[in-house]
Amino acid sequence: MTGYGYSSIDKKNYSIEIETRSLNSKFFDFNLKSNLEIGGIENEIRNFVKNKIIRGKVEISININNSDESKILDKNKYDSFFKEIKNIIKDKSINDTNVHNSIFKNLSYIEKEKKINISKSSIISVLKKSVINCVQFREEEGISIGEDIKKNINLLKKELLQIEKKDKTVKKSLSKKIKNKISSIKNVKFDKNRLEQEIFYYLEKLDINEEIVRLNKHIDLFIKTIDQKKPIGKKLNFICQEIGREINTVGSKSSEFKIQSSVINMKEYLEKIKEENFNIL
Repeated sequence: MTGYGYSSIDKKNYSIEIETRSLNSKFFDFNLKSNLEIGGIENEIRNFVKNKIIRGKVEISININNSDESKILDKNKYDSFFKEIKNIIKDKSINDTNVHNSIFKNLSYIEKEKKINISKSSIISVLKKSVINCVQFREEEGISIGEDIKKNINLLKKELLQIEKKDKTVKKSLSKKIKNKISSIKNVKFDKNRLEQEIFYYLEKLDINEEIVRLNKHIDLFIKTIDQKKPIGKKLNFICQEIGREINTVGSKSSEFKIQSSVINMKEYLEKIKEENFNIL
C-alpha cells in the first residue's frame, strides 16, 4: 500500500530530516539512502521498518545538514586562494587588504564543515517518528479501501441471490419445455421411464446448486476474514480465486440470459476486489 511519512529535528549545529515512502509489493523490499555514513545502524533501521510495515517497497531517505554555525575557516584553502589571486593579478597597485576583502566576500570557497558528532539514538528517534507517520497514512488509506471492498463483495452477493432465485424457475420451465417438445412429436413411441431418466440427466448437467452453495460459503468466509486484525492479504487472494472459479462454472453451465448477466456483473465486482486486495497486507 502506498504511504508517506516525514519527521525532522533541528539542533544548534545540525538538522535531521527523514522521509519514508512505501509502494505496493508482494514482498518486503527495503532501500535506504543517506547523505552521511550510517552503516552502524542500518540493520537496526531495517528491522524496525520491517516490523512496522511488514510488506511493500519501502524507501527511507535520511538527510543530515550542518548549520552555518558549524562551518569554520579552512586556513590552508585561504592561503592557497590568496597566493593564487596574487599571482593572477600581478598588479602592485592592488594591495593585500583588497585581496583579503575579495576573498571574504566569497566565504563558500574557503569554508569547511566542522565535524559534528551526531548520536545514533537521535537518528533512530527521528526515523521511528517518520515510519510511524507512514504507517498511520497507510492505515487511513486502508479504511477507505476496506469500505470499498465490502461494498463490492455485498454487490456480488446480491447478484448471487438473483441467480439463486432465477435458477429455481429455470429448472421447472426447462423440464416442462422439453416434455412439451417431445409430446409434440407424432407417430413416435417413447419409453416413459427412459425419457424421465434422460431429462433428469440433462437437467443434472445444467444444475448450478452446488456452485451456488460453495459461492455463498466463500463469500461468507471473505466477509469474516476481512475484519480480522492481522495480515490477511494472501488469504483473501486465495478466497478470490475460489470465488472466481465458481462464478466461471456457473457461467459455463447456464445459458439463461439473466443468469449470464449476473455472472458478468459478479466478475466485474470480483476484479475490483482483486485490484484493491493488492493493498492489503
